[in-house]
Amino acid sequence: MNPPFIYILVSDLADHKQIENDLRSCYADRYRVVRETAGGQALTALAEHRADNENVALLLVSQSLPDMSGTDFFAKASGVYPEARRVLLAAAKDSEAAITAINQLGIHYYLVQPWDRKNLESIDELLEDWRVQGQPSYMYVKGVMNTHVARIRSDSNLHIAAEIVALSGVSDLMVVDSSGGFVGVLSEGDILRAAMPDIDEILEEGGTLEDAYQVFLRRGAELSNRPIAPLIIREPITLLPEDHVAKATAILVSRQIRLLPVVKEGRLLGTVSRANICEAVVGTL
Repeated sequence: MNPPFIYILVSDLADHKQIENDLRSCYADRYRVVRETAGGQALTALAEHRADNENVALLLVSQSLPDMSGTDFFAKASGVYPEARRVLLAAAKDSEAAITAINQLGIHYYLVQPWDRKNLESIDELLEDWRVQGQPSYMYVKGVMNTHVARIRSDSNLHIAAEIVALSGVSDLMVVDSSGGFVGVLSEGDILRAAMPDIDEILEEGGTLEDAYQVFLRRGAELSNRPIAPLIIREPITLLPEDHVAKATAILVSRQIRLLPVVKEGRLLGTVSRANICEAVVGTL
């Protein structure tokens, strides 16, 4: 497949040359950088690219063009390449029009003329965003994660935890605070270990398996009102929704973990398990 296009459509000649030089120096190995001088010509070229199933990653267009405004160009180009990242380059006096375009036309970024090489940082982010959006969702955690997660409040007791585990059938509970912020993880193993009798208790009862089971039941009843707070894993390994599935797989396998919380900005978004990843992979075969 041919590399995707980056289109430059700028009226100011000095800006045009500098932008083209900067973009070619940074992206020529991954993108085809094309310069046009008029909106009509560029729209014709975009239509031809679409007919040929070519990709256009970014459109960098000045507000002032010989045959139309930059906002008019984007209104038409969006119908041809809605997935392309759109950047409007405008003079400071045109900032109001630029803001209107961002709100009404879905323009992704607004840059003030004259061009500054520092703007390449913003271009980098937009191109990465385009690249990620163009890839299948199952390649990223957000595309495979489970959003229906068994949660428990951090101020709950072990009786409530045991009930949630029994009703939900999950092995790990995601712990949140009163405002929904992520706190940590409580595993069924930790709940069971809290109720497990030690060898001395079993021997005192008689030393048989039946004696051990009776001690286990008694300890479980005694611990039912015990808070879960001391058992919470407070800093578990977490994933971001933007993380690659390969990262999640490597952690799950190497650490022998059943599932991982997906957390962003302190909020629990879901979990990813080995089963989630297997299901996603099998679904692509």
